[in-house]
Amino acid sequence: MATRQKKKKQKNSGVRGFVFSSVSFIVICAALVFGMSVFFRVSNIEVSGAGRYSKDEIVAASGIKNGDNLMFINREAAARRIYSKLIYIGNVKVSRKLPNTVVISVSESDIAAVVETDSGLWLIDQNCRLLEECSTQDAESYIKVKGLAAVKPQKGDSLYVADEDKPKLEFLKGILGAMTVNSMISDVSSVDLSNVVNAEFDYLNGKFKVKLGPNENLEYKFELLINVIQKLDADDTGTIDLSQNKKAQFSPF
Repeated sequence: MATRQKKKKQKNSGVRGFVFSSVSFIVICAALVFGMSVFFRVSNIEVSGAGRYSKDEIVAASGIKNGDNLMFINREAAARRIYSKLIYIGNVKVSRKLPNTVVISVSESDIAAVVETDSGLWLIDQNCRLLEECSTQDAESYIKVKGLAAVKPQKGDSLYVADEDKPKLEFLKGILGAMTVNSMISDVSSVDLSNVVNAEFDYLNGKFKVKLGPNENLEYKFELLINVIQKLDADDTGTIDLSQNKKAQFSPF
């Protein structure tokens, strides 16, 4: 009898302990939520990397305001808003800095090329994002993309092409990306994608015609191109063929 009473007492004690622990946990969680809602309020927004846009423009596009709860800000949504509203923004990162600061880091896109569309000429960045319409006269200042036509252009959208031209578009993204990494954009006058298995471009004011071959090993091909040019004489002009497997062949004009 005594043993049963002892076991019952231990059981009741365990139940009370569990209930107490659960209530304590809930109280602690509630206190944390309350503390975050009261104390972590945005009172400072820092912006870095901006040039074309002002800090006020970027902050306004983010939708973040002083007084917002720092811990509950949807950073990904804020970054998407900035990217969609400010077309020359290439990359955005939104982060928190306790106790009251939001940090918005951006990198801006440069105009990389001009493409033909079914509604005229458009400027694009290195990621093939449509920036704005372009006059024929202004187009002379940028890389002319040949052999690829875009359709239904909308400012701020990615370049859209017919299904049969999608391999060309992927090739163009790779080419412009490699040119950007190697600081070559300003020295290229045109990119010709008419033959998707052997795209080519004019380099250094037409001194060189570069044949890339198919869309593969672009990083290596551009490294090879730079090495070849460094070994040529200053007055050399001609075709640099990178279409061969990991080889470069120079043929004078």
